[in-house]
Amino acid sequence: MHPGEEVDFKGQLKYERFQFFFRRHWMKFFQIVVFPLPIAFLIIPSLMVMGYFFIGLDYIFLRAFFVFFSMILTFGLIAIGFIQVINYYFDLVIVTDCRVLVVKKSVFLRNNSDALDLTKIQDIGVEAHGILRNYLRYGSLVISLSTSAPPIYINYVPNPHNYLEWMNRVKREHIVHRQEKKHSPNSAAGASDFQPSDYFQDVQRIQAS
Repeated sequence: MHPGEEVDFKGQLKYERFQFFFRRHWMKFFQIVVFPLPIAFLIIPSLMVMGYFFIGLDYIFLRAFFVFFSMILTFGLIAIGFIQVINYYFDLVIVTDCRVLVVKKSVFLRNNSDALDLTKIQDIGVEAHGILRNYLRYGSLVISLSTSAPPIYINYVPNPHNYLEWMNRVKREHIVHRQEKKHSPNSAAGASDFQPSDYFQDVQRIQAS
């Protein structure tokens, strides 16, 4: 998918055009999956020891309980792994010609999205500290707003300098477009005919989604 390609997405406003999107770097998924492995390595020997102990008992109820507990625990670990894979593909950053959408979704647990208007973005920078981040080419986009609000960090951005350049290009084009529209002789009439209808249609589309 290339920047500026015509794409429709859920929650898109009528008058905005898709520019590009990106997912977080695979290192985020790697940390979530690999770091709990020591816990799994502790659980497996514990289950083996407990299984050896329960097999030696003559109580069928305790044996059945141990088998049921082991099945539930195994299924839970596998389900957590699949959920993390799905969350990796749901976690998106979408950039249009008028705003930046940070989508954070999880299976049945979370469905959040933050929208940043390009007119409120004062500056965009990159932070990539450390050998690992620079070697694997990922970092954080730091978005400074024109208000007194603290900067917004988008972490685990792959090739952050490339996306920094793309976002700055989209922001400059947005500013030029607003200036041209403002100095256009039909801007006053166009605004009165365009904004209200589009606003209500956008509200209805967001409510329907």
